Amino acid sequence: MKYDRPIKINVVIEIPKNSNVKYEYNRTNGQISVDRILYGPSVYPENYGFIRDALDWDGDELDVLVIADQSFMPGIEVPTRILGAMTMVDSGESDTKLIGVIDCDPRFKDYNSLDDLPKHKLHVIRDFFETYKRLQKKDVKVGDFKDAEWAVKELEECRQLMSKYGKMPKEDFLAKMKKEHPEKYC
Repeated sequence: MKYDRPIKINVVIEIPKNSNVKYEYNRTNGQISVDRILYGPSVYPENYGFIRDALDWDGDELDVLVIADQSFMPGIEVPTRILGAMTMVDSGESDTKLIGVIDCDPRFKDYNSLDDLPKHKLHVIRDFFETYKRLQKKDVKVGDFKDAEWAVKELEECRQLMSKYGKMPKEDFLAKMKKEHPEKYC
């Protein structure tokens, strides 16, 4: 299903496309730091970033994969058109990934839903997230791909979480949410 109006947002890049370096944004000090190097041969298949004003159920900013021909440096904002999302549970916590395309490149002007992407691109994204933590022996369960309408609802819910709980320490947020919304934590 195509969503009537494209949602355009600015995504802060955390990890460039084709990188095996896992960077992490720290909301408290506003810095992006090296968290780890991926344990295996995997590299991020697309640019990976976050939305500053949206708090996901894992206690971090809502993640976004930004599909583009280029790799972008950490900390750069990229105008992005949201096409959909992929649900995921990482170590027992909901960890949704919105999926979008760069919005200022005419080569991507006709991409308005996940259906517009080559199917293989979605297979590559799924495979990456199913396997990238395997050598760390961490449990990741990739769920379904969702349409733009679902992604917009998730974005709005995460913006409400940020507005209400964004200043709360991550551990306190997770404890509170696990108690109040156990369905979000498997």
